[in-house]
Amino acid sequence: MEQMRFDLGNPQEEAPKRIQKRRMPRKLKILAAVIVLVLAVVAAFILLDRTAFDGLRRSVIYAGADKDAAGCATLYRYGGDTGSRFAALDGSLVVASPGSLTLLDEKGNVRYQTGLKFSNADVRARDGWALVYDIGGTEIYLLHAGGLAAQLTMEGEIYSAEVGAGGTFAVVYSKTGYKSAVCVYNSKGELLYEFYSADRYLLDAAVSEDGKYMACAAMSQADGSFISSVEIFRLTREEQQAACQVTGGVYEMVGLSGRFCVATENALNYVKMDGKVASYDYEGGYLRRAALTGDGYGALLLGNYQSGGQTRLVTVNTAGEEIASMETEGEVLSLSAAGRYTAVLYSDRLVIYDRNLKECAALEEASSARVVLMRADGSAVLAGNAAASLYLP
Repeated sequence: MEQMRFDLGNPQEEAPKRIQKRRMPRKLKILAAVIVLVLAVVAAFILLDRTAFDGLRRSVIYAGADKDAAGCATLYRYGGDTGSRFAALDGSLVVASPGSLTLLDEKGNVRYQTGLKFSNADVRARDGWALVYDIGGTEIYLLHAGGLAAQLTMEGEIYSAEVGAGGTFAVVYSKTGYKSAVCVYNSKGELLYEFYSADRYLLDAAVSEDGKYMACAAMSQADGSFISSVEIFRLTREEQQAACQVTGGVYEMVGLSGRFCVATENALNYVKMDGKVASYDYEGGYLRRAALTGDGYGALLLGNYQSGGQTRLVTVNTAGEEIASMETEGEVLSLSAAGRYTAVLYSDRLVIYDRNLKECAALEEASSARVVLMRADGSAVLAGNAAASLYLP
């Protein structure tokens, strides 16, 4: 049998050739070192001081904005009134009044506008989507920064509505033959899920951040007492997945990652998909305002009395634990949270805090504004009756 033979040459006759390594040019070495150093500094900057990094990013993004000495750029003008409601969508602004709905882009140009006949307009916004509806009416509009995404006419009176990530939204409305009903739609206005309640009233509803679950706040009566509960449904199943009781009437609820945040008259509740609840009790305080969409926290304005008196600003994490608390100074007109920031609009000034209620920025003259809309990059929209400006700390 013939053997296979591999000729490797004669090591005594052929010496191995030495491979010459190419040396990196000195200029290239210096450039590489500079790039590594810059990346290291930026990484440390981000980790150690995210607020300062946001400020650097804003200075680049809005370098061309025509700002006044206080750092405000008037970008939006509209024909609003005291009944207008607002929402910030990336760089755009939604203005909903009883007579009109307007979407303005980042340059103040009208991207969408239509007439309305609303008696009580409300706006809900989340992650670049805004839901505009008439409380007690039947019309509902879904918008994104590019314009109108969907328009629906419900068959009953709308009680409440919430929009979630990706434009999925839930609507609670009256339904003939039932106490109330809730429907969930995608960003095209296509029906994904419906639930009719025959024995309890539905007060509010929200969709989870991943769009797989819906939670509704219900109120029923037993032994002469009203009971509030949160019921969770998977959108692919008819039967209820989980439920839990909460204390007090429901003020607002939103869908988060892996849980729902439910603010009631008595407590802030984080409800997981299995019905387990982590709660922060107000301990006798009265809920005045709530901003539930901070990054891993919610912000509450609590008062000693239902109206008037001293108020306290509190931030609460998703475990139901207080992060920070402080007494406020002056009347609070508006409260908003986004990313790592909480904006408090007082009657004469604006203050932006981080989740630990450390002051990040302040605008001493804000008397013309009546609503603040915090943005995740640390900027804030200040909306008045006829114009809105962007505050760039």
